[in-house]
Amino acid sequence: MKKVVLLLIVGFVAFALYARLRLFVRDPLASVQHNGVAEQGAQVYINYASDVLIENDHSPMYVLLIQHGNHAGLPKELHCLHYIVCLTDADQATLSAAWDLTVEDMTPKAVTYRSKETESIVTLY
Repeated sequence: MKKVVLLLIVGFVAFALYARLRLFVRDPLASVQHNGVAEQGAQVYINYASDVLIENDHSPMYVLLIQHGNHAGLPKELHCLHYIVCLTDADQATLSAAWDLTVEDMTPKAVTYRSKETESIVTLY
């Protein structure tokens, strides 16, 4: 039994290292603000490179992936274990719909982006 558990742990660690740019893990302390107002119901997921995946189950419902290189929009293929982890199709995810927004700053602690009417800040922990 111990060998099976050890083998599963080693397999998971190997997969996590291989897919570190595609694997987004939920940050339960992260927050999203639009024009200084906190967004309720937003779940923030981050990957190894501090790219951000935002999923909101409350109205208005949306999924937004922000990657380095001003690559932002709705991922074409996304597999999730809700509230835990999500996996995209590639390191630079294929987008089915690009959002008209500009990423102003991406650091390991915060992501700032702007659309036509709002300035948004994602604070990471």
